[in-house]
Amino acid sequence: MLSLTSRQVDTAVDDLRTGICSWRLSQFLAWQDIKQRYRRSTLGPIWLTLSFGVQMLTMGILSSFLFNSPFSKSLPFVCAGMLFWTLITQMITDGAALFVTTSRYITQIKCPLSLFVAQAVWRNVIVAAHNVTIYIVIAVFLAVIPGPSLLLWPLGFVLDMICLSWIVLVTAVVSARYRDIPMIIQNVLTILFWFTPLMYFPEQLGSKRFIADYNPFTHMIALVRAPLMGGAPTLDDWLVVLALTVVGWAGTFLFFARFRARVVYWL
Repeated sequence: MLSLTSRQVDTAVDDLRTGICSWRLSQFLAWQDIKQRYRRSTLGPIWLTLSFGVQMLTMGILSSFLFNSPFSKSLPFVCAGMLFWTLITQMITDGAALFVTTSRYITQIKCPLSLFVAQAVWRNVIVAAHNVTIYIVIAVFLAVIPGPSLLLWPLGFVLDMICLSWIVLVTAVVSARYRDIPMIIQNVLTILFWFTPLMYFPEQLGSKRFIADYNPFTHMIALVRAPLMGGAPTLDDWLVVLALTVVGWAGTFLFFARFRARVVYWL
């Protein structure tokens, strides 16, 4: 059980509040990260989009062949799913190395730790915004028409980002103490890839559909993929992600308040 003092709680609240209020700074830092990565590149971030497009085309063809699905149906399904799966996994992977890679700032400048979490979120959202052009091209080419639930897409996307943010924060703190965590996370995500309906449709699992239904990432992806495919997320999708967000952030706040002051010493 975590024993917290009022000072620890107040410090954690102030850190999170300052990090949220500094969203313009975190967004600027995220853009700088991307510019720095492609400073001497001719195409810059477009390389990410091109690589994603080639990967999606390959996976779409493979999915259609292996699971005997119409190419016109499997390609947009795989592309939409992988678009958000890439966003999810990259955010978590970045979180696992977040405080270690930003240690030069944390140890020298007094700043909220949540600022770097917001920076990681913004950075990956910007990259995903580039990659979404691939899905738009595929949707137009294959005449995929979004449904009325597209109006709820922004709400589902924001809910997913809020949910992922606590995972990023927890992995960042734990990885600052235990440097083996990033490798463990990468292996776990590799396993979860095959348990998440990305290359196959959930109904294709038949009696084993519970494998996908008990995977929280299935519901997180459904919130943003289903509206793009002309369908709608189920009530279970909304409830699972909402519960995971509320419970996750409640536990994360207690954890962050308890160990926040130790991060700088672990670095």
